[in-house]
Amino acid sequence: MERRGSNLPRVGDYNQLLVLDLVRSSEHISRVELSQRTGLSGQTVSNIVRRLVDAGLIEEAGRAAADTGARRTMFRVVPQGQYSVGLHIDPARMTLVLLNLAGEVEDRASIATPFTDGPEDVLEAIVGAVTELVRSRKIPLHRISGLGVSTPGPIMADSVVGPPNLRGWGVVRLRDELENRTGLPVVLEKDTIAAATGELWAGGGSLANFAFIYLGTGIGAGIVLGGEVMRGASDNLGEIGHLSGDPDGPRCYCGGRGCIAITCAPVHLVSAAVEAGILPRVNVEDHLAVEKSLGRLCALAGEGDERAQAIVDKSARGIARAAGKLANVLDLDTVVLGGPNWSALSPSYLRVAPPITASLLTVRDVHTVDVRGTALGEDGGAIGAASLVMSTMASARSEHLLLSPRRMQ
Repeated sequence: MERRGSNLPRVGDYNQLLVLDLVRSSEHISRVELSQRTGLSGQTVSNIVRRLVDAGLIEEAGRAAADTGARRTMFRVVPQGQYSVGLHIDPARMTLVLLNLAGEVEDRASIATPFTDGPEDVLEAIVGAVTELVRSRKIPLHRISGLGVSTPGPIMADSVVGPPNLRGWGVVRLRDELENRTGLPVVLEKDTIAAATGELWAGGGSLANFAFIYLGTGIGAGIVLGGEVMRGASDNLGEIGHLSGDPDGPRCYCGGRGCIAITCAPVHLVSAAVEAGILPRVNVEDHLAVEKSLGRLCALAGEGDERAQAIVDKSARGIARAAGKLANVLDLDTVVLGGPNWSALSPSYLRVAPPITASLLTVRDVHTVDVRGTALGEDGGAIGAASLVMSTMASARSEHLLLSPRRMQ
C-alpha cells in the first residue's frame, strides 16, 4: 500500500522521509512522479528534493521523456551519501556490516563472541571491531548515521535483560554503553525484529505481510504486517519458541510437547547427533562449537548420511508447522527463513518446509503462502541492525516522524 504525504507543515519531516524512501527504492524517479505517488503538491516536492540534493543524499540522474510537456529531470539516491554500521550479537559470533544508503553492504567483519561471564569482554570486542570497520574505509564520521545493534532478547528500552544464552549479562544498558564507547548514535533492537526490518528495507523485494523466522542459537520471529514492522507492547514480539512443532515430541518445561525451542534449536540437533554417534562430543555451553558441529551435521545430511538427514529434516518439519501456525493466525502470504545458521540448514529446510506450511494454511483457497530463504544471507541480523538506523533516517514508516537536523546539515 502506497504511503501518502501531507501538505501540513507540522509533518514536513515525515514528508521528507517519504520522498527519500521513494527515491531510494526507485531506480530513478521524477518530481512529477513523486508528487503523484505521495499526494504532495509540486512545490512541496520541489522544496524537499532541493534539500535532499543539498544534503548529498540524492542526485540528478539525467532526463527522461514525458507523455506531455518537457523532458523530466530524474533523481536517484546517492549510495555514499550516508552509511550505517550494523552489529549482530549472537552467543556464537558477532557480525558487523557497513551499509550504504542504497541498502548495499560495502564491508563486513565477523568475530567469535567472547566466551566469558558478563558483558565487558564483549563490549570491548565490539568497540574494536566497529572502529576498525569504519577506519578501514576512511569514511568521515558525519557520514555515519549510527550503529544499529541487534541482540538476543528480551530487551527493555535501552537495555538487554538477562538474555538466556549470554552468560552473566543480567541487565545491561547496552545502548548507553556503546554510545559512550563509540561516540555514535545507537539504535537497539531485538535480533528477530532487526532481521525482519532488514528483509523489508534492504532485501530488494516488495514483501508486506510476512514472518521472518530467525534460526540462530535461539529461534524467534519478526513480523511485518501492511509493510510495518510489528514490535508488541514491550518491543519483544516474536517469542515463538513454545509453538509446538511436534505434538508427540518431548515435554517442555512450559507444559507443552515438542516446542521448537527444545526440538529445533542447534544445541538439540547437535546433542541428538552426538547421542546417535554421528558427531563427536561437544561442549554444549560453547555456542561457537555448537554452531560448527551443526554445520558438520548439515554437511553430512547433504552428503547422503541418512541418520544426519533424519535429524535435520525432523527439525525442518517442526519449523514448517510453527510457520503454518503463524501464517494462519496473522494471515501471512510469505514466510522467510534466515539467521546465522541458515546457510547450513537451507538445503534441507527449503526441500521439506514449503509443502508442509502450505498444506496447513486454512485460507489456501483464497491465497497461498510462499516459504523462502532470506535475501540477505547469513548476515541478515547485522544487515537488519544497520537497516534499523537507515530506516529511521531514510524510511517513512508510521513510527518515524522525525529526521534528525544533523542529517540535513
